[in-house]
Amino acid sequence: MLEKITEFFRTFLKNIFGGLRSLFLPKDKESIVIVEPDPEDLVPQDGGDIPQDTIVTIDTNLEEVVIVPDVEETPPPEIPPIDITPEPIPEPVTPKPRPSQRFLWCLDNGHGKLTAGKRSPKLKDGSRFFEYEFNRIIVKGIIKELKKHNIKYYNIVPEINVDNFLKGRVLRANNVPSDIPKIFLSVHSNAGPGTWTSAKGLETWFFHGSRTGRKLAAVFQQQLVNALGWTNRGIKSQPTKQFFVLRRTNMPAVLTETGFYNNKKEVYSLLDKKIQQKIIKAHVDAILYFEKYGL
Repeated sequence: MLEKITEFFRTFLKNIFGGLRSLFLPKDKESIVIVEPDPEDLVPQDGGDIPQDTIVTIDTNLEEVVIVPDVEETPPPEIPPIDITPEPIPEPVTPKPRPSQRFLWCLDNGHGKLTAGKRSPKLKDGSRFFEYEFNRIIVKGIIKELKKHNIKYYNIVPEINVDNFLKGRVLRANNVPSDIPKIFLSVHSNAGPGTWTSAKGLETWFFHGSRTGRKLAAVFQQQLVNALGWTNRGIKSQPTKQFFVLRRTNMPAVLTETGFYNNKKEVYSLLDKKIQQKIIKAHVDAILYFEKYGL
């Protein structure tokens, strides 16, 4: 008897509240869309998103990585005259020339105009440093120089009105057709904790455990340090929470962090066109190194 009474009240309440609920729901159930957050949007995107005291790999001794000396090849010895014999003289074998283009450089601008944050506090004149603008200035300058050297490149995100566009950037790099190996280069400027920070200098990131990535990072880091003379923060990687673009690209990948735009001194250097040209040249010099010697 008690069970029947309980079931009666359960059905009665369900009918009442179920009917009220239906007043607030669309008649077409298929029009109800529940959007779940994309977990990939919660992972760090670059060095500015990671607390500095959690970074595990820091290597500022780069000399042992850059091994290949720049020496001229010695000319081959002269071939002595060949005695004429009844047998035909074979044609000399012409050595195959080194390919003029070793790699397709997938150049990544990083964040877009719609990315939240990624800008400095207000400067003295009321303006701000926007990282997406800086990234595109550097990549545009790199492209201009690569054209002069006939080096293949692919501009991954020429658009401006985008956000982080993480999956799109990776898919574009992975899917662009190429008859030569690809290398992924992501260009950024850094940010430290707080509104203004005392953090400063240069660092370069690579996929944790990748020996090729480590060499890429070391060469780019060395060129940037040589060109600017700023604090050498070393080459870095993390065993967990690795940057999406380093983790998901199916090619050797490197991410440069050039200066801190929320450092009161470095932000003005990053806005200086002469300094920007030095940053561009440092990236190009690293690219030319690998175009000459390979990985």
